[in-house]
Amino acid sequence: MEIFFKLFDHRKAINIAVAVVVVLMIGWGFAYEPVTRNVLSTDALCTYCHIDREYDPSVRLSMTTPHPATPEGGQARCVDCHLPKGFWPTTFAYTHYMSATDLFGRFRDRDGERAGDWIPMSAARAYRVRDKMFEEDSSTCRTCHIESEIKPKRKRGQRAHAKALKNKETCIECHYNLVHREVEVRDTAFQKPDAKTK
Repeated sequence: MEIFFKLFDHRKAINIAVAVVVVLMIGWGFAYEPVTRNVLSTDALCTYCHIDREYDPSVRLSMTTPHPATPEGGQARCVDCHLPKGFWPTTFAYTHYMSATDLFGRFRDRDGERAGDWIPMSAARAYRVRDKMFEEDSSTCRTCHIESEIKPKRKRGQRAHAKALKNKETCIECHYNLVHREVEVRDTAFQKPDAKTK
């Protein structure tokens, strides 16, 4: 009988340990993205490697402009535009912080980016980010902006937005030099898959 009680206590301890691990894993799952977006992914962390003169929201520089405030009233942060919401984009943020994406993921792009005319690093980086935003249908823009509800004040903007809605264009196709240093658009940029095959 004594063995039964010892075995029961042992199983009880294992069950408690398993329950604690499950609760911690569930908590980690819920906290993973919000903690990454709101605590770790600060502008200070981004500008530790990326040149802060490329974008400084507190200062109007000759080459940058502050992004308008978010719907909550705060200043838009790097992560608001450059990190889509979701588990995998959040995981990508950690590989980026460890430079795994820049050291390993970008070597394959060098040949294509360097073929032909020389491309400055800032332009190559802008092209990669624009291509990614185009692939994702400007999902980070759409977390704050609802395209059908945008009412530009000028006639030119009204016509452009009506055309964009009609042609199912995405934000980055027009708003590509919004806050960073200006980089011209490539001739091959923003091509839909069916346009490439023709």
